[in-house]
Amino acid sequence: DQPLLLPIDCKCNNGFFHADLTKTTIKGENFYGIAESLQGLTTCKAIQDKNPGVSPWGLGDKVRLVVPLRCACPSPSEVALKARLLLSYPVSPGDTISNLAAAFNTTSEAIISANNRSLETFEPESLATLTSLLIPLNGEPLPHFPETSIPIINPQKKKPRMWKAGVYIAVSGVVIGTIIAVAATFLVIRFKRKKKKQNLSKDDDLELQQLSLSVRTASEKKVSFAGSQDAGDGRLIDSVTPRKALLELYTIEELRKATEDFNPSTQIEGSVYHGHLNGKNMAIRRTRTENISKVETRFFTDATHHHPNIIRLLGTCVTEGSHPFLVFEYAKNGSLKDWLHGGLAMKNQFIASCYCFLTWKQRLKISFDIAVALQYMHQVMNPSYVHRNIKSRNIFLDEDLNAKIGNFGMARCVEDDTKYPDLSTNPSSWSLGYLAPEYLHQGVISPGIDIFAYGIVLLEILSGQTPISRPDKKGGGNVWLSEKIKAILQSESADELRAWMDSALGENYSFDTAVTLANLARACTEEDPCLRPSAGEIVDRLSRLVEESTEGEHTLIFESSSKPLVNTSSTTSNL
Repeated sequence: DQPLLLPIDCKCNNGFFHADLTKTTIKGENFYGIAESLQGLTTCKAIQDKNPGVSPWGLGDKVRLVVPLRCACPSPSEVALKARLLLSYPVSPGDTISNLAAAFNTTSEAIISANNRSLETFEPESLATLTSLLIPLNGEPLPHFPETSIPIINPQKKKPRMWKAGVYIAVSGVVIGTIIAVAATFLVIRFKRKKKKQNLSKDDDLELQQLSLSVRTASEKKVSFAGSQDAGDGRLIDSVTPRKALLELYTIEELRKATEDFNPSTQIEGSVYHGHLNGKNMAIRRTRTENISKVETRFFTDATHHHPNIIRLLGTCVTEGSHPFLVFEYAKNGSLKDWLHGGLAMKNQFIASCYCFLTWKQRLKISFDIAVALQYMHQVMNPSYVHRNIKSRNIFLDEDLNAKIGNFGMARCVEDDTKYPDLSTNPSSWSLGYLAPEYLHQGVISPGIDIFAYGIVLLEILSGQTPISRPDKKGGGNVWLSEKIKAILQSESADELRAWMDSALGENYSFDTAVTLANLARACTEEDPCLRPSAGEIVDRLSRLVEESTEGEHTLIFESSSKPLVNTSSTTSNL
């Protein structure tokens, strides 16, 4: 590991500290990806404000952007306490105030004081990833950083000419009078160099080039199933790491035995069957050969990636002259779509619960589980992962109704859905309702499209309605759920929101919490992706609601307060 200090200027403008860096774009980049790559040191909205007139999506080659980074200068009281620097530190999973204080040889009280001054709402007990934290220092940081700040990289999976960097900004400065504050700023980059020397560009935007961490998506990193096979235990073997078992390789005979020769009574829905083999329940999905290579295997081949809110892939079956099969962890309670909208699977004997209704508390927990999985994919995994196919049909519930995201790498083309004149009557066409505008019209892929789709799922959970539905009155067009909630919140009519909520809930829900969730869903479905919250921010908000619901399980609708429906703080802040 090697730290690198890059000096830049931190200035005060209209009461706000920031450091402006120049970024020369690469064709296809976008504001969202650039902001994500800087790990909380800036925001998409801040970049947009600094570059008026520049489209945030589909940037051309060599477009010069101004990228503002968060920084600050020590206050007179901090200077009195011998604080010479303020370090802008991007928060990583697992970071706490106490361990950061120990790592940087300062105190928890000093960190809390510095951030209470610069942030409107700072909660030291719950540090959100993709945000930055100010850490006061007595001098330039030593070349040692906390281990939690740098995600572990599997060297076999690291592409050439890529590195993972942890970014810090150290700021020292003095206040001149009461108007101008100028600081000498250092960007501190920690990265693992390859054994062979890398040729770095000499462009004058070197800082941003070195900070840039491209958001890679599934299309860039498909892992083939064409590994060697160990005849001894019937497992796929990683060709890079010899004799490392990846996935079970099932024979067609085993799957026939597990499903009683694919007996219709074992059919869950469509091409998915319930199987039982060697004491293990499994979901067996018939698929196409081209889909096999699309599955994102890194979710399933490493024990550290067995996230509790992600469906596990157990193995595969590829047989000549027959359709291939994917074998998944079995979710006893089917999909979220089954519970919210009914369907074949809801009538099937495989559903574990005979009382097919989700309580308010269960819905809140499911919303939280999905957000946690997205936070893991977007902000913890290295490199980050964009699912691209978040929908209620791909959210599965286990026997305890814990939510798990599935169908990784199985996103299908939805262009044929436009053939259907009435989208509300064709469940397969509901996919259009989950698609973010920038993806639908420009093909932009970023974590923001998962956030948009999550917002739609959250609206389904609240209302029990489908993403696209028929209007209440004849003669109108199809009603999009994302547009419906915006109209309701703009009307500021509590009665309209109550009428929109899922009637199956009756009065057994907290109206105030419903208002909060509706505003959160609206923020997730903003047309401008820069205004959408990150998965980490969603988890932070929902964790409090889940905790509150546990403390007061009997909160009912008639306990609602007079809070306004529209929450003006639902969108992300500038910096």
